[in-house]
Order: sequence, then structure tokens, then C-alpha cells
Amino acid sequence: MAINWKSALVITACLLAACGGGPDRTKAQVRMVNASSGYTQLDLRIDDQLRQGAVAYGAAEGYVEVDPGKAASTISSVGSATPLLSFTPSVSEKKFYTLLAFGAAGALRQQLLDDNAGAPDTGRALLRVFNAASDAGGLDIYLTGASDSLDTAVAIQTGAAYGTLGAWITVNSAPWRLRATAAGSKTDVRLDVPVLSLASKQLATLVLTPGAGGVLVNALLLVQQGAITRQDSQQARVRLAAVVADSGTVGAQVGNTTLAAGNGSPSLGDYLLLPAGASAVVVTVNAQAVASPGFTLMPGNDYTLMVLGALGAARVSWINDDNRLPTDVSRAKLRLINGLSDSAAPLAMTLDFGTVASAVSVGTASPYVSVAPTSGGGTDGKLSITAFGATTPLWTVNDQILRASANYSVLLVGPLAAPTGIVRRDR
Repeated sequence: MAINWKSALVITACLLAACGGGPDRTKAQVRMVNASSGYTQLDLRIDDQLRQGAVAYGAAEGYVEVDPGKAASTISSVGSATPLLSFTPSVSEKKFYTLLAFGAAGALRQQLLDDNAGAPDTGRALLRVFNAASDAGGLDIYLTGASDSLDTAVAIQTGAAYGTLGAWITVNSAPWRLRATAAGSKTDVRLDVPVLSLASKQLATLVLTPGAGGVLVNALLLVQQGAITRQDSQQARVRLAAVVADSGTVGAQVGNTTLAAGNGSPSLGDYLLLPAGASAVVVTVNAQAVASPGFTLMPGNDYTLMVLGALGAARVSWINDDNRLPTDVSRAKLRLINGLSDSAAPLAMTLDFGTVASAVSVGTASPYVSVAPTSGGGTDGKLSITAFGATTPLWTVNDQILRASANYSVLLVGPLAAPTGIVRRDR
């Protein structure tokens, strides 16, 4: 039978170009992953064409074919014609890539991940870490057994800095317990995932993303050329502000965690890590129970549990703390918390005669305000708090130092006639 060489050449060319189905081997394969908590959905355009649309946090569509010679790209909010980022990734034909979009609102960034590493041996996995948590600072990463203490554990990566991609690390394929801590600390835990399963011969990128409060983090596990799974934090942080009148002692328990057995007033404790979710709350003042409704801790959030008021009429107030760092690192964040024990008068606060807070009711906090840092020394840093209807300030401090890229709370407590101001650097 005669061979039709022309048909054979067409078939061969079609196979080489993957015509009739399958990937075009002259193209690169690209997918976008939204790792930004600042943008609900993102669009990816390549060569002026929408290639992936409405990509939500922790999600990605399948890979799309990209001509390496026409890879000029933009990322924008869903439906917007105004790019948040414009760039041209360096991609090659026959290769797979993940385009990671990360960063806070107004500061979106991108990182191209090469998804073409060779598989490890059977029974082993390869893992690399990318820190996309803009407010968390450097992080240490631990993989341990379920009940292992961090005291003797060795981090698989130390000091993972924001916006940096770590090298591939070979680990045993197993169900690991994942923990991330502040760099250099084994007690400041930022993420605790009971089970992170790494399969035999698997390659994955662990992307650390911001929690709602700015300190705790979440994670995404990106399997090379595979699935994406969210590893959200299941913890929250809580601290106790004991500010009842007449130096009363305050005890507090949230769920199974004791915040304080009997802290003297006034005092502001450190944050403790608690399981998120609905929790019973038990509060005492001078060993007498105080009405304390249950409270739901949202994952990744920071809270102040404030116990305030007269000894015989103490009450509980929950305050949501936004410990994300200032967007502008040259400035500070400042707010006022009203913890007066015997007055319902709303408060106002100024810094160097500029308004920072106004109409702050007792048991509440003002929104954080961006302020210029102060150096004190008689040139700046005058804080003044006044009450509605009063003719003179309740409390004033001169030469208060406020550092750039830091968060501060000013807590006014005690009786209206002789209040005490507590200035606390929260971060």
C-alpha cells in the first residue's frame, strides 16, 4: 500500500504542536493564584486578553496557554480596567508556572513560581516556603509530630522574610504538624495546623498569608501542577485589660484558657493564643463573679477583653484589635480606649493638638489613625485626653515617643476625677 507522505507529515506536525487537543507545546502554561487578603477577586490579563477572571483568595483556575513572546500581563480588581500591576513574566515554552498575587490592598505584588522541578524519591516530598504575610515579619517554619514540643524541634526554615521564596527542602512524606513562629522565637506561635499531609514524590509550595489581625497567619499549599488547599488559622489572640476601680483584682478565663487568676487593676496583659470559635467566658472581680456572656473568637483576629467599672458593678467589654502595621512604614498607628470606671462621658484625644479620636464611649476604642512619629524631647509628642463637656483635659502627657512602623493604644482608666493613662505599644 502506498504511503501518503504529505498526510504523514501533517499528522507528525499536528502531534508535535498538540493540535486536536492537549497543550500546545510551543506555549507556556500559566495559572494565577490569589494570595492577597486585600482583594476579594482578581483578574489576570495577558496580551490585553482576560485569561483568568474573578480569582478568589486561595483559588486558581487551570493553567492557560501563554505565548512566551506575548506575555505582557496585568492584574486588576475584578471587572476593573485599571491595572493594579503591570509586568512581563519571563516564561518559556513547554514550562509550567504559577503567578502568585500577594500583598495588602494598595500594595499588590507578584511572584512567578517555576512549577517544573523534578520529583523526589519514593517516600519523600519537596517543600518550599514563600512568606506573603505582609504584617507578620520574619517567620520560622516547623514540621513535627502531632504531640511534639517546639522546645527541641529544629525549624526546616528560619527567618523567612516577607516576599522571599525559599529553596526546596526534602522531607519525609507524612502527615506533619505545621507550625510557624515569629523568627527566633518558639513561644510566639503564628500558625498551628494539626495535619499537613505531604504525599510521596509530591512537590508543594507553602505560601504564608496574612491573618485578619495582622500577627497570626494563614497558609496555602500549592501542589506543583496540582491542587491548592487552604490551611487557615484556627486560633485567635486575646489579652486582658483589668481596669476596675479601687485596685480590684480580676480573674478571667476564655474557654479552657486562663488569661489571669487575679491581676491587679489597672493592668494590660500580653496576648495569649486561644482556639477560635464560640467560647464560654468566666470573669471575677475580687473573687466575685461578673456577668460574662459567651463570645465567638474569629480565626486570625486579636482581641482585648476589658473588665471595667466600679467594684460592685463591673462589666465586660470586648474590643477588636487591628494589629496590622501601618501601610506607610514612615508613620505610626494610634487609638484611644475608654476604660473610665465612673463616667459615661465620651472621650476625645489629640496628639500635638491634632485630633486623633473623638466621641469614644466608655468600654469602646476609637479606630486606629495614622500619625507622624514623635521624638519627644520637648519638641513634639503631647497627648491630651478630654471628656465631653469638661473645660480642662482629664489627662495630658508631654514628650511621648511614638516610633515609625508601630502601633499604639492609649488606655484611659480609673475615676473621672483622677484618671490614669496607659500608653502601650501593641506592635
